[in-house]
Amino acid sequence: MSVFFLPSAYDGCYYYRGYLPGVYSGMGVVESYQSKGFDTDELQKRCKEADTIVFQRPNDATKSELAVLLKQSGKKIVFDNDDSYLPDKGVPLVMLPTERQKEIAVQMNDNLYKVIGVSDLVIASTEFLADEYRKVHNNVLVSKNCIDPKDEYKPKKNDTGKYRIGFVGSVTTNDDYIHIKDQIKKLSERDDITIVVFGVKSGNGQVHGAMKEDLLFWESLPNIEWQSFVPINEYYYTINKLRLDLMVIPRQDSYFNRCKSNLKFLEASLLRIPVIAQGFEDGLSPYQVNKEDMEHMDIVIDNSTWYDKIVELLQDENRRIQMAEKAHDYVLLNYNIKDHAPKLREIIENI
Repeated sequence: MSVFFLPSAYDGCYYYRGYLPGVYSGMGVVESYQSKGFDTDELQKRCKEADTIVFQRPNDATKSELAVLLKQSGKKIVFDNDDSYLPDKGVPLVMLPTERQKEIAVQMNDNLYKVIGVSDLVIASTEFLADEYRKVHNNVLVSKNCIDPKDEYKPKKNDTGKYRIGFVGSVTTNDDYIHIKDQIKKLSERDDITIVVFGVKSGNGQVHGAMKEDLLFWESLPNIEWQSFVPINEYYYTINKLRLDLMVIPRQDSYFNRCKSNLKFLEASLLRIPVIAQGFEDGLSPYQVNKEDMEHMDIVIDNSTWYDKIVELLQDENRRIQMAEKAHDYVLLNYNIKDHAPKLREIIENI
């Protein structure tokens, strides 16, 4: 059976959900996983030649219509996603400040569910998200996010004389830091700490309208260092060069965040960066659902303790090093795409 992973508009998501599984299992992928510059004619040709097409987060009308047409032509269709777009539950409202943007989100979710409706198999990144799709489809499985050993870099030593705390990607927006704003500010006021913000700004310094309030908060902090978003092929290199002593992953307890995976923990651990991550009281945050994961990071459930937990770990260098080394070995053993991709191929081929 010939399988083709059709690229999505989200480079990072496609990299983990399509490109890496395809490359390490011999299934079909586009040579570049960057969304800009795709040859439409080439994509159409690949879809026609394949027996099965995997649609990764097809939230635009063109992809949903294509899925229907390919299904009608006798192709097998697989739907894959790693975020919820469910109205009033998925996509945080903070990212949808206008009524028009909310309407667009509803349309995107409708497109996703249209593809689910013609799919032979639905794949989600977590059990929580899979349960959403099981309400509308009877063949849903979970395929965890995995990392590629080739993305590992030799850690760069922090020789700045200050501890460097990283807030990376989505935790800098989406209100995910709001519940610990005062503690972040308190950390930034210490002369021995630099807060490193990787996100908010695009490469040219521009900021999405929905992130302007986030920008005002982070810019108000003393002892802050900026790193703009970068393309996914520069992501690991960029994180490594930031020389982080610790990665901090706060999350609001929301439906959207419960659908998320533990991917940030995997990325940090591959680069030997110790992690402090968000826990929920019921034990169902993305960093708690796998009990083994929890042995390799610090989990904060009482949100009043973030500052103390961070300072305590920063000041214990031996523990940080041991935590990072064990986490590195753990994710390579349990979340290695080389081991996982062939299993995914077998599942897809058995549709």
